[in-house]
Amino acid sequence: MGRQVSSFGTESVTNRTLTATTTLNAGERIFANSTSGAFTLTLPGSPVEGDTIQIIDVAGTFSLNNVTVDRNGSKIQNLSENLILNLDNTAITMIFSGATFGWVFVGP
Repeated sequence: MGRQVSSFGTESVTNRTLTATTTLNAGERIFANSTSGAFTLTLPGSPVEGDTIQIIDVAGTFSLNNVTVDRNGSKIQNLSENLILNLDNTAITMIFSGATFGWVFVGP
């Protein structure tokens, strides 16, 4: 798994390509490759307001092998449920807005 650090605004971004279940860290851009099978990405356990995560379907295979985003105790889009990524070529960016609403989607 290669890592590359770049910058987005004032936050440092770490790029990672993942093919298996992993716990994420704030400030990561994940190139998720589910070609070999479905897996789970677990959001950070103690996020702080402003933390960001980006997940990209790098292989275009989310409809064949879903990637589950485990909320790890925080809400996603103000819901107390995990997120299932099942649309090919999906790219989402989430920012942690605080405990009330949790991780929210950013941008188009």
